[in-house]
Amino acid sequence: MSLVSQAARLVARSRYRLVDDLAASPRPDDAPHAHAPGVDPDRVLVLGNGPAVGWGVRSHDLALPGHLARKLSALTGRGADVDALAAPSVTIATARDLLSVRSIRDYDAVVVVVGLSDALRLLPVERWSADLCALLGAIDEETDPSCHVVVMAVHAPSSVPKFTVPVGGHADQHAELMNEAARELCAGRDRTHFLLPPAPPTATAREVLGTPGRGTGDDGGRQVLRYADWAAGQAGLLAPLLDAELERGGTARSTRHAPQDEAVRLEAIRELGLLDSPHEQRFDELVERARVLLGTQGAAFSVIGDGRHWNKAISGASQLELPIADSFCAHTIRSGRPLVVPDAWNDARFVSHPSVRFYAGHPIETAEGVRIGALCVVDAEPRSGDGVDLVLLRELAMQVQRELRATPAVAGA
Repeated sequence: MSLVSQAARLVARSRYRLVDDLAASPRPDDAPHAHAPGVDPDRVLVLGNGPAVGWGVRSHDLALPGHLARKLSALTGRGADVDALAAPSVTIATARDLLSVRSIRDYDAVVVVVGLSDALRLLPVERWSADLCALLGAIDEETDPSCHVVVMAVHAPSSVPKFTVPVGGHADQHAELMNEAARELCAGRDRTHFLLPPAPPTATAREVLGTPGRGTGDDGGRQVLRYADWAAGQAGLLAPLLDAELERGGTARSTRHAPQDEAVRLEAIRELGLLDSPHEQRFDELVERARVLLGTQGAAFSVIGDGRHWNKAISGASQLELPIADSFCAHTIRSGRPLVVPDAWNDARFVSHPSVRFYAGHPIETAEGVRIGALCVVDAEPRSGDGVDLVLLRELAMQVQRELRATPAVAGA
C-alpha cells in the first residue's frame, strides 16, 4: 500500500468515527413497522443501516418504511406492510447477524441498505464483494423463491454533510468501486436487483412541507424528503415485480397465510400477558370504534388461547368466553387473511351460533408475525360479502397491533 493510500485510509477512518456521533441524532423510537391501507398487502423488509435506521426523524412512518409502504401501495393498489431490521453499528460483515433476529420466509421483497460505513473505512473491495455475496446467499436461503431482493447502491459519503468528506474524494471514489462490484454481483442473480440512490433533494423542507419539517426542524424536513425519494425509486422497481409474482401465484403469500404452530402462538400470548388480563381503555375504545364505524351490533378483540376464545375487549352484547369449537376467530387466525361470514346460519362451520349471523374478522399479529387473535365485528342480521369495509377493518386491526407493540399488557396488572 502506498503512503498516499495509507494516509487516505487513516483520514477515512477518522471520518468514520463521526458515525458514533450520530447516536445523538434523532431516530425512530416506535415499533419498526409501517403500513399503507388496502387489502391483500405486500410485505417488505428493509435491512441494514444508514437510511434504514431512520436518522433525523422520530417515527418509522416518516422514515423509509412509511414512505415505501405508501408509495408501493399507490402503485399496486394493494395494502403494504414494511418492517425495518436495522442497527447503527451494522456493516457488511455483520449484516447477516440481523437475519438471526427473525424469520424472513414470508416477505415478498427485501431491500438491503448497507455499505456507507464500509466506504468510509475504505474496506477493501474484494472483502466487500465477498461479504455482500455471503449476505445475499443467506437472504436467498431464508426467503421464499418468489421474494425479490433490492440492493441499494452506497450513496456518496460526501452527500452526508456531517462527515465533511470532500466531493469526489477518496471515500466517494471508493464507494463507486464498491458499487461497481455490487452491480456485477447482482447482475448474476435472478431475483436480485441493483438500484442507484436518488440525487440529494434540491427543494427545501419549507418549500415542500410548508413548515420547517412539521416539527422536525429544517434538517428533519430534508430527511423526510430524502426518505421519500429513496422510497420512490424502490417502489418503482418493486411494484411491477410484485404484481408479476402475484399473477403467477407467488408463494410468499401462501407461506405467511399457512396455519401456524399452536405452541408458538401460545408462547406469544403468554409473553404478552393477555389472557385474563383486566380491561384496558385503549383496546375498549378501538373495539367500540370498530362497532360504530362498521355499523354492527357487536365487536371484540379476541385472543385464541389453549382451547379458549377469550375477549380482551368487547363492545355491544357478547360473551366473555366461548368454546373454541364455536369460535369464528379461531377460524380467522388460521390464515393471515380477513374472514367474512355473510350468514352463519347458512354456513356448516357455524350453525351452532343462534344469535350471530354476520361476522367479519381480521387477524391480530405480534411484531414477529404470530397470529394470536382477531379484531371482529358481528351482527344478528345477515349481510352480503361486500357489506363490510375490509380496508377499514384492517386499519383498525393495525391500530390494535400498534398498541400491543407499544406497551404489552401484563396479566393481573
